[in-house]
Amino acid sequence: MKILALVASQDSTVEDVKTNGRRQMQALIGKDKEVLFCEYSTIEICRNGELAIICLGEKMEKPDYFWPLLGSTDGFILENMLQDAGIPSILNLRELQVARSKIATYQRLAQNGIRVPDTMVFFKDSDPETLSGRFGYPFVVKPDSGFGGIGVELIHNGQELKDYFATLSYGQAYVAQEYIATSKGRDIRVVVLHGRYYFSMERHASNPDEFRSNVHVGGTTQEKTLTEEEKVFCEKVASIFDLPIIGLDLMIGDGEYVLAEVNAFPGMPGRKMMDAYASVIDDFMEGQA
Repeated sequence: MKILALVASQDSTVEDVKTNGRRQMQALIGKDKEVLFCEYSTIEICRNGELAIICLGEKMEKPDYFWPLLGSTDGFILENMLQDAGIPSILNLRELQVARSKIATYQRLAQNGIRVPDTMVFFKDSDPETLSGRFGYPFVVKPDSGFGGIGVELIHNGQELKDYFATLSYGQAYVAQEYIATSKGRDIRVVVLHGRYYFSMERHASNPDEFRSNVHVGGTTQEKTLTEEEKVFCEKVASIFDLPIIGLDLMIGDGEYVLAEVNAFPGMPGRKMMDAYASVIDDFMEGQA
């Protein structure tokens, strides 16, 4: 059975992808899986409706299933192409779409009684004073879709807000949120696998002036032990999403946890995550037997 893993490889070169990238991904998901590096691929829509996929100059055979392993293309273009060509996804694409959107995630969590930061959705031509009037300074702004803390900023004054608006793209949605000062530079990443608590890490910013704790911006991690009550809470949150593995980012509020984000593919280092992803595939394959 051939499974095609969709991967986005930001800030890489074709040489890196051909060597280290391909080897690292196959170590993660298994050598029997093909990896489609989205940025280095072309897809032809043939006259008979089939797809001809070429990745890194090589034609790929039609897979039996595809696995959208990392954020790949905006609007689920590639995922929808494959699905419309009769290639099923091993994940629920509707649920994955919710998890990739901060806006959809916050709305679902709030509808299920889970505490999230006070949130407003805005666009390039929205009124900046509406945001500052709602939250006061400082407050957090971020794009609806993204990872690693990219595009996430803490706005301290009107000039910074004006400068941020100047960078926005037409037609894209953005999020403004209350700033949880008690969680500055730290949060807890919890991984839930097949509905059960798997493990958790506390993340800390290396720079005392940095409010983001993401590893991509220099954050460090250390293992964090949760209480049984906290584990049950995380399993409850994960149950709201029909996904086999999910990462929860918990901000440390005043006496309670606040859900910062949900990740369908929590990028945590170490062997445990490799084992977790292997478990996702094994569980899916057992369901197809």
